[in-house]
Amino acid sequence: MSVTSDVPVEETVPVVDLWDDDRVTAWQDYHLSGMPDLLSSLNLCHALLALANSGLLDRLRDKGSVRTDELLTGMDQRVGRGLLRYLEVRGVLTGHAGEHALSHRGALLTSGVALARLGFYLEAYGPVTSRMTDLLTGAATYGVDVTRAGAQLGKHSGTVSTASYTPTVLHALRSRSARTLLDLGCGGGSLLVEVAMRHPDLRGVGIDLSPDAIADAQALAERAGVADRVRFFAGDAFAPGTWPEDCREMDVVCGVGVLHELFRDGDQAVVDVLDRFAAMLSDDAVVLIGEPELRYDDRENDSDFFLMHVLTAQGIPRDTAGWLPVFEASALRCTTVYTNAVAGPRTRFYELERR
Repeated sequence: MSVTSDVPVEETVPVVDLWDDDRVTAWQDYHLSGMPDLLSSLNLCHALLALANSGLLDRLRDKGSVRTDELLTGMDQRVGRGLLRYLEVRGVLTGHAGEHALSHRGALLTSGVALARLGFYLEAYGPVTSRMTDLLTGAATYGVDVTRAGAQLGKHSGTVSTASYTPTVLHALRSRSARTLLDLGCGGGSLLVEVAMRHPDLRGVGIDLSPDAIADAQALAERAGVADRVRFFAGDAFAPGTWPEDCREMDVVCGVGVLHELFRDGDQAVVDVLDRFAAMLSDDAVVLIGEPELRYDDRENDSDFFLMHVLTAQGIPRDTAGWLPVFEASALRCTTVYTNAVAGPRTRFYELERR
């Protein structure tokens, strides 16, 4: 038997409020610092990733409003119910009459681009940021003791690339009546497959260092029904001499976010690769290089993007003013610069042809 009372506890048990200036100041400073909001954001990011990777998100998307017991089938009930309650409090889910559904905010937070950006930083670069102290002190070296998660990087970068860059690549292809495309550093193949789906006359080849990414890309092409026009090979994007022979006949050679990593070895390293590209191009072919514009601010997580490059010993991305002299020093000349108007990552595409 339980006993409840409407009598305030203060009327049955004395409550003494203790005031201490130092304690009050310490906690006021903590709240004014913004740290509570940072911690909430950190934990919400991990909770969203768990929602997506556990399969709960798929169940919510498939059925809209789902009974809680059905939603948590196969899950740890204690953890699951607690997580759902937490996501209700954070405005990601709505709960009513024993059912849960995504809120409008939850739908936005779990959109394709939003989850890709989350996965980029938490999954692909999480192994790096978690070792930041070791990298700073020299207790660990990137590429030896610490590496980013390549498969996750390819997956999430591919989602962003497909959503953001497909129209630019299609425009460049159609402006030259191009029918063949070579995608360098193609990852899981999403960009090339999407372009092929929207350009029914296109034949394409993708090259990436990762055999696992190539297998995923080929499987994606088959599911999309374009495997008869799009093929993928494991290889070095910077070594044209190792590419399959038919890659030399491509109308457009495209690389998104691949060249700037070479800046770690100086500008000449990029010039050398551009020269190798020029040597293998057919007379009317062009190179389409898409590169992020680093502005050193907080728009589009620019400062976070910069930090990832610092930690992973990559070359630092640069703006157009930094790229044009590099092109000028190579056997390729820049004829057109394409930008994403209004929205999307601050990436520019440089159309290059042989001098």
